Amino acid sequence: MLYQSERKLIVTILKKMVDVGLVINTSGNVSIKINDYFLITPSGASYDNLSPADILVMDHNKQIIEGKLLPSSETDLHYSLYENRSDIKAIVHTHSLYATAVSSITDELPAIHYQIIDLGGPVPVAPYETFGSPELAAAVVDKIADKNAVLMQNHGAVTVGDNLDIALQRSILLEWIASLYLISLHSGQPSFIDNKKLKNAVEQKQKYLTLRQDKKKQS
Repeated sequence: MLYQSERKLIVTILKKMVDVGLVINTSGNVSIKINDYFLITPSGASYDNLSPADILVMDHNKQIIEGKLLPSSETDLHYSLYENRSDIKAIVHTHSLYATAVSSITDELPAIHYQIIDLGGPVPVAPYETFGSPELAAAVVDKIADKNAVLMQNHGAVTVGDNLDIALQRSILLEWIASLYLISLHSGQPSFIDNKKLKNAVEQKQKYLTLRQDKKKQS
C-alpha cells in the first residue's frame, strides 16, 4: 500500500478531530501533499470504521492511484489551495460549531487574542458558495492569501500547514478563538488587538522560539 504511514496518520487525525468536537458524522475532510501525490479522505465515509486503505492516493490530474471510495466532495478545494501556495503541505477542513457560527455574522474574525498570529492574523471569511464547487475553491483561495486559516460563510473553516499536526493545531486554535469572540460579543463590547501590537507579538514569539532552539542546542 502506498504511503501507508501517512494514510494511517490521516485516520488518526480524523479521530482526534472527532474527539475534540471539530467534526460530526462525516463532515469535514483532510489531505496531505507528498511530491506530486495527494492523500485525501473519502466522501461520506464513517470515521468510526475508516482504515488507512480508505484514504485515497491521487495524482496531480486528480486521478485515483489507490483507493476504492469516492474522494472528498471538496477535492477541488484542496487541489486549488496546493496549487496556489507551495508552502502548504496539509489541509484540515471542518464544520466546527463556533467557527461556522462566526462565519455567518462577520466578514473577518478579528484579533481578539494574540494567538491569532499563528493563523496569520485576523481570519477572513470567504463568501458562501455551493460545497464542492469550483466557485467555492476559488473564493477560499482568494481570501486565504498568505494566511493559515480562512472561514467559509455558513459552511465551516479551513486551516493549512507544512504538516498535518500543525494544520490540526491551527484548526483547534481557530475554534477556540471563534468561541472567545462569540462569548465576548455576547458579554459586551470586545476590544481587539491592532496590527502594530500583533507585529510585536510575532516578534516576541520569534524571540522565544530562538531562545528555545538555543537552549536545546546547549543541552
